[in-house]
Amino acid sequence: MKKLAYIKNTRNLELKILGYASFAFLFLASVYFYKERIYFADSAFQFFKILNFEKINVEAYRYGAILPELPLILAMKLGFNLKTLTIIFSASFILLYFIIFLFCVHLLKNISAGLSIVLVLIICISQSFFHPVTETHQSLVFSILVFATLQYPFRNQLIQGSLASLGIAISFLAHPVAVYALIFVIGYSAIDKKQLRFVIPYLLLTLVMGLTVGKVLFTDENSYEGKFFSELLNSPAIILDLPNAYSTKFFLNRIPRLYFWVMILECYVGIILLLKKEYLKLLWQLGTIIFFLIVTLLTYNKGDSDMMMERAFMPLALFICLPFLKETLQTASRYQYVKITFLIAIITFSFIRIYSQGMKFRERTRFNQELLAKTAKLPNRKFIVQISELQKYHIAYWSYSFETLMLSTITKDIPTQTIFPANDTNKYLKYSEEAGNIFLGADFWLEWEIDNLNHKYFNLSTELPYAIIKTDEF
Repeated sequence: MKKLAYIKNTRNLELKILGYASFAFLFLASVYFYKERIYFADSAFQFFKILNFEKINVEAYRYGAILPELPLILAMKLGFNLKTLTIIFSASFILLYFIIFLFCVHLLKNISAGLSIVLVLIICISQSFFHPVTETHQSLVFSILVFATLQYPFRNQLIQGSLASLGIAISFLAHPVAVYALIFVIGYSAIDKKQLRFVIPYLLLTLVMGLTVGKVLFTDENSYEGKFFSELLNSPAIILDLPNAYSTKFFLNRIPRLYFWVMILECYVGIILLLKKEYLKLLWQLGTIIFFLIVTLLTYNKGDSDMMMERAFMPLALFICLPFLKETLQTASRYQYVKITFLIAIITFSFIRIYSQGMKFRERTRFNQELLAKTAKLPNRKFIVQISELQKYHIAYWSYSFETLMLSTITKDIPTQTIFPANDTNKYLKYSEEAGNIFLGADFWLEWEIDNLNHKYFNLSTELPYAIIKTDEF
């Protein structure tokens, strides 16, 4: 008995060390690639708004965004400079996930759940690591916390149900994609603990469905989320053409690379559950995966950027990795070190993929800095460029004016500048003739008065108007 306890404790220590080491890498990566994570796409715009207005920023009623913004707000109050604030914001997301990891591992005694957080954050991710403000990550991590809560042997079921309900609410407020993850973890835990005749799982499922119905009913159909709900409601018209949809091609084309490990793990989980005769678990897991894939393929049938498409399929990591870790690591066996070695290999290859993508985005940052160094030689400090010219070199998003504003501010030896990406530069000719006090943001929020920008961080000149430039002229 003592020998078994010793083996279990040793194995648990090794798994904890693996979890800590993984988060150490995530922290280092978030700092090393801080410009690539924050001065990019939605992250740049949301970061700019927090700095400019010096308050919490919430998009599309996703209140989970508040938590990682708290360290940034505190750092702003303490007077840190823009570069330091950027690093803090990049790392704050990892800090949040690490805290939840600690809750799962140390308070709820669930190492499998803790390591599931690690895998969800890396295994099906490449570009999405550089999109930290997407609340999808948060909703999945909080869903794992709900699973760990349901697995913990509470003496009082009312306390367990209350804590699980709180986790459900936080997860759902972070991102509506939580509906899939929450239904899955509630059902899987109920099957695992033989609680299908208990009332608590059904009450929790009712709460999830209630939140889902409320979200659909009260979401404006013209909003960002509303257009996806509308797309889903129109699914009968496109379901027959689903094999030819962009979303289907995106997913299938990436199975050999991005989704290779989850496919391997799913085969492994299927075999393990069959050998254990856990048929109901397997049916629940496969059913959830199939339902999720169909809904996601329909919702994103017209496609989106690679980064956003990656994010859409992220829940697959939870559906597969959580059962894998639950069914294999919690059961002692003589092959335990083989399992741990296999897990280390998966984590290592995932980190290599993220690092490789980060180096590609570093080239993008370097290009932007070189372009800013060239425009710094001109008398103007505000520029307009055809977005297609930028796309010839690297990915250029609608947020480019915010990105270049902040990047130029923290780059030594160049003045604060901004470059606005235009689909048609002719539509913005008036800004090259007058309006020196105008900062062009994005098409949906175009004009900002420079005098109203937060001058603690943004010292953009108002002396001259915008200059229309071509990248090939430098």
